[in-house]
Amino acid sequence: MSNHVQHDNIDLSNVCDVNHKHVNAFAIPFFLILVFSILEFFGGILTQSLALIGDACHMISDVLALGMAWYASHHASKSATTKHSSGLTHNELYSSIVNCVLMLVVIVYLVVESIDRLNNPHNVTGGYVMIIAFIGLVVNLVVAKMLHHHGEEHGSKDNLNHRAAFLHVLGDVFGSVAALVAGAVIYFTGWLIADPILTLFISLLILCVTLKLAYDIWQTLKHS
Repeated sequence: MSNHVQHDNIDLSNVCDVNHKHVNAFAIPFFLILVFSILEFFGGILTQSLALIGDACHMISDVLALGMAWYASHHASKSATTKHSSGLTHNELYSSIVNCVLMLVVIVYLVVESIDRLNNPHNVTGGYVMIIAFIGLVVNLVVAKMLHHHGEEHGSKDNLNHRAAFLHVLGDVFGSVAALVAGAVIYFTGWLIADPILTLFISLLILCVTLKLAYDIWQTLKHS
């Protein structure tokens, strides 16, 4: 009897440990991006930088993406949820689809605003843009590393839900780099349209990874 009880305790401990790892995988990135996205959004308004505002909007969509990924991962680890034929839970599949749609919405917003600013340049404060973008780059690299490490460690790098969250953050890394370059160009040369031009460039990069994710989702549904 004592051996049986000890075995049950070990199982319960392992389950708690798995759930704890799933929570940490998305909880810490969630709160890091939530806090910085708010700061970056107001920083973008104050500096009038579209690259910062766009990156902040993308990061806010990341908050939703990570929140859904966090929920789907936690829910999947707690119970034997009904799974799609691909091996994903339905929550994970739906979460990936919503994440993809959010990315497309952000891209449309950035493109429309960039075109408007090409015709009507705003007076962007390049120095502050560089500082804010650099901090954002550090935050996004930390979060991307955390998600990548979790994917490698737990064999989930092919999981669409995990990939969707990771691609959101990866897009933010590119966004921060674009904002940093835009701020530097404006600060040193005064060329204001560098902000919308680099925003269009990063929109194209985000579109590429989003279309790849959309294709993978389509293939998953197609072969169900």
